Amino acid sequence: MSILFAILGLAVGVLVNQLGSDLPARRRLTSPHCLHCDAPRPWWQWPTLPAVLVGRGRCPSCGAPLRRRYPLVEAGLAVTYALLWLTVGPSVRFVLYLIYAAVFALVLVTDLERRLILNAVMYPAIALAAVAAFFTPGMTWWSGWLGGLIGFILFFVAHLAGHALFGSGALGQGDITLATFVGLITGFPLVIEALLWTIISGAVISLLLIVTRRRTLRDYIPYGPFLVIGAVVTLMWGYPVAEQFLY
Repeated sequence: MSILFAILGLAVGVLVNQLGSDLPARRRLTSPHCLHCDAPRPWWQWPTLPAVLVGRGRCPSCGAPLRRRYPLVEAGLAVTYALLWLTVGPSVRFVLYLIYAAVFALVLVTDLERRLILNAVMYPAIALAAVAAFFTPGMTWWSGWLGGLIGFILFFVAHLAGHALFGSGALGQGDITLATFVGLITGFPLVIEALLWTIISGAVISLLLIVTRRRTLRDYIPYGPFLVIGAVVTLMWGYPVAEQFLY
């Protein structure tokens, strides 16, 4: 079963990659095609990971290499889906986590590449999470909604403060919607842990980027990936990690 879900993750990765290219361009979902010559990719090259592994990671029409993002996203979701099956098992939570993983993958693609967290992605995700709060095991609807409200308020205030202190490049509205989504799926009180992991990972990784001179204090560093890190750590190990600090 883990192999089957790895294949499913690979297929979802193909979809995420295409949405990551089409949605920021504000066009309808297209079939996979070469970004250099615009020629359609053959069906056997839709999932790019197998093609790259056998040394056929180039466009058959123009010879341009496929984007490195494609096999990385496919491999990442394949591994994630297999691990979720092994760790979570068949349950409502498992199905929700599969969807959340795809949302997070799409957020990473658009935020890292385009500095965008799209409303077209986050609004349906927030609606789903708000409804899922009624059915998620171990969560009450009010804890999920309270978590979403806390995520929204904290990042809305941070957005206003960042805009006043550093200008429009600090925190964007997409970060607010992503924080709201994270709060909804983690719920209260785990949303506090998720946001703490967000702050910690953001500080550590940003410091490393500055120390290694890959970024400067004036460079834009997307905050979406840190929210994803905080959400994933909390969803998978929330209460055990919290107990280590509390007891």
